[in-house]
Amino acid sequence: MGLGTIISNLYEMKKAAKYRKMGASELLNLEDEEFYEATDCLTCDTVEYDINNPDVQPEQRWVYSLIAFEREVNNGGLCQFFVNSSSICAPFVSKALEQIGALDVKAAYDDFLNENKIDVNDLSLFQIEKVEDYEDVEAGFDFDKFDDMFYADEDFHEKLLTYARNKISLLLEK
Repeated sequence: MGLGTIISNLYEMKKAAKYRKMGASELLNLEDEEFYEATDCLTCDTVEYDINNPDVQPEQRWVYSLIAFEREVNNGGLCQFFVNSSSICAPFVSKALEQIGALDVKAAYDDFLNENKIDVNDLSLFQIEKVEDYEDVEAGFDFDKFDDMFYADEDFHEKLLTYARNKISLLLEK
């Protein structure tokens, strides 16, 4: 790990500590992208190590899942979401999409799962060990239809932000 990475990690840790000290009103006053970053940090603190914990609020689980989903799909498509560790969120994505009102994305996600007979509770067919495995998995499914629809949806990010702002008190519960 180089010095630049260490400095970047320290900076991120300092920002996260700042967000953890903020109350709901302070968080709500943040600009959208900083609010998104703060929400990611706060839901990660609560949800990341046990997404199925019964003490986790559904809203926390949904926001955490959609942030992971959005990050992965924007970075490499739906295949990347299923292949990476964020796939633990897959069982919650459909309901979360419904909750934020992203019904077109929900329909496309549900259609993809149904058409390909994918069980979000068993994504073992997406577990890979090397790059070549990723290419094989990607070639085995038509991810383009979903990915193209997701990238064209101009409202998804805004719906997620609006939902998180409306549920901020629940997102802050520990």
